[in-house]
Amino acid sequence: MFTTAWEGFVGLGPEAAEERERPFLERLDEPVRARLLEMGTPQTYESRQALMRSGEPGDFVMLLRHGYVKVTSADRMGATVILDVGVPGDLHGEIAVIAGGIRMADVVAIEEVHVRRIAASEFNRFLLDHPAAMREVLVSVARRFVLAQRQRTQSWKPQAVARVATRLDYLVDVCGIRTPAGWRIGIPLSQDELAQFIPMGRTMVAQALDKLRKAGVVASSRRAITVVDREALRVITEKGVT
Repeated sequence: MFTTAWEGFVGLGPEAAEERERPFLERLDEPVRARLLEMGTPQTYESRQALMRSGEPGDFVMLLRHGYVKVTSADRMGATVILDVGVPGDLHGEIAVIAGGIRMADVVAIEEVHVRRIAASEFNRFLLDHPAAMREVLVSVARRFVLAQRQRTQSWKPQAVARVATRLDYLVDVCGIRTPAGWRIGIPLSQDELAQFIPMGRTMVAQALDKLRKAGVVASSRRAITVVDREALRVITEKGVT
């Protein structure tokens, strides 16, 4: 039987690799969760279709129900950077809604996705009626800033292999599927997209993946990556060695 990486996952300590928080919807009590699932309107987006665009007004949030999305932005040179991968149960667009500003990133479907689109006014009333949900929104926002700060402070690492290993370990937590061969990354991911997610040059990513393959840590083919030995991957992540 296949299981997701969430099942039985034990979080690492503060000095270890990045770990992924549980989706927003899963952190709510059942009555609050049921209320949120009744709100808004259902919508479907195809692969590569944008759910939200940077610079748009924050007049709604989206609750992801099925499928995966990528949250992207542009760096100072205009190159695309993948900030995170959204999973079922995640909430998107809440920062612009709460702050009353504009979107700061794009949210793009990786595959066909199903969402609940909830108007800002309706979502704000929901938060006023359910303070525990407001707390979880703030936890999510704080978590994103912590991870962003951690990525900035670790970006000095010269070892390309360690940086690739760190992101692959994180992706196992996000969308890993347990198979007899190891943890398969459950989204189609090109080397270009992995490079955008680190971020790092595509050639360096290809070289790092080749080293991980030769070490027996990962197996990969076109847009498919499996972590064969996660323990070894974490050693590389933490110590920067192969």
